[in-house]
Amino acid sequence: MTDLDQLRRVLRAQESLAPDPDAVLAVATRRIRRRRATGAGAVTLTVVAVGAGAIGLLERQTAPVPPATHPIPAATTPSPDTGKFPPAAPPISLADSSWQLLMWSVQPQFAAVHYGRDHRYAFEIDVRDGTAPRDALPEKPTAAGQLKHPQSVMWQDGPGHWVWARTTKPVTAAEMLALLGKIGATPPVVQSPLKSLQLPGGQRVTSFTSEPEANTLVLCPDSATQRAPLDSRCLSMFVSLNEKAGDSASPEDPLPVHQNRTIGGYTIEVDSSRANEPAARALLDSVRLNR
Repeated sequence: MTDLDQLRRVLRAQESLAPDPDAVLAVATRRIRRRRATGAGAVTLTVVAVGAGAIGLLERQTAPVPPATHPIPAATTPSPDTGKFPPAAPPISLADSSWQLLMWSVQPQFAAVHYGRDHRYAFEIDVRDGTAPRDALPEKPTAAGQLKHPQSVMWQDGPGHWVWARTTKPVTAAEMLALLGKIGATPPVVQSPLKSLQLPGGQRVTSFTSEPEANTLVLCPDSATQRAPLDSRCLSMFVSLNEKAGDSASPEDPLPVHQNRTIGGYTIEVDSSRANEPAARALLDSVRLNR
């Protein structure tokens, strides 16, 4: 696992919350220098797989399949702050056994599900609240001719949210249409390690990511939600298998206090400000795992 893989995981987990991508990059890079990650690179394969996808050959032609008749429900992008922990998975997934489920993530007005194939390609589905970009389709496509760029398709899926499906695998318009037809409303199931924890007073879940052997969590007060994880009032937590925890931080990091504990083969790490150090310790001590 490389530092670049870990950086992509951090950026993906925070992409809809960050006001300044350069600032997020700086913070994430500083944290990466403190620790080595395992397993997290599977979260976002887009950049890694572009090179392989560009030179790969299609294994076979797939006959077009009509898109699913059931729409994605309007509640596809629920806030993770529902009073339930861990937050519920988003009700959207890809029903295709040739693609392996790698991760799902929820944030306010945003949900994502990521799949991998042959350790080379990615298929990602994002659902966002609001109005789709101008070049998006007005509704889910029903014909291959509607797909101008088969590897990346966006459409408005109801008055309050839109969908972006993309893959790094070279596909024809007909093949992509077939994949879009397999997107349904069944929530993805990932048996991730985090079972429960006690939220500190005044904090709520603003970002949650579930992977087979890792969880990423960001907690913030309501007033700091749109600035996470760059706000010193927030807390961030990372649960991973066989993680080597770090013990240093840059003075510029808004969450410079790094605490960790181990449970079995897992490492739990929490980053916070100096003022939030006691709350971070209580959060760390409250963690219970599924194994």
